Order: sequence, then structure tokens, then C-alpha cells
Amino acid sequence: MKNSTPDSIEGIARKRSAVRPNYIVLGEDTDDLSYIYRTFDETIHIVQQFDLRGRSVDGYVKFVRDEVDDRDWAEWHYYTDDENPFKALASTIKTGVSA
Repeated sequence: MKNSTPDSIEGIARKRSAVRPNYIVLGEDTDDLSYIYRTFDETIHIVQQFDLRGRSVDGYVKFVRDEVDDRDWAEWHYYTDDENPFKALASTIKTGVSA
């Protein structure tokens, strides 16, 4: 992990009985992966940043869906401009998650 100056959230994160925010950013490692602590279910989420380099988010979602071998969205919350809006609505109703 990169050395950084701890902020005021540090004391809150360490004291389990304190009211804590839902998410606490833990930091980044040397591979630029970000680590986020979700306090309400005691999980750590690892996030990799992807620079779109001028492409749209629609393009990235389509790329994962259509171009990456052996990969698709198991669950998604963003619908691209080429998707049927009724399919998106049906998926939202089925999963109970809004897009």
C-alpha cells in the first residue's frame, strides 16, 4: 500500500462501536487497485480503474458483453443504447434492482 497520512476516518474505522459510514476507502496498492471497506456487511471490495480514453461507457459495457471471450455481465445496472428497454425493465423487475 502507498504511504499516506491517515485522515479523521481512521479512528472511526478502528472503533467498531462507533457509527461508521457505509464505505471507507482503505487505499491503493502499487498496481493501482483500490480497496474499499463496506462496513455494513464487513466486506472488502477491490476496484480496478479503467480509463475510457475518449470512449463512452456504452462502448465499454458493450465491449464486455460482446467482445471479451467467456465473459458477460452476470448482473448489471447500466443499459446501453442498443438494448431493448422492455428487456431492461423485465430484468429490473426480475432482480428487484433499478437500472
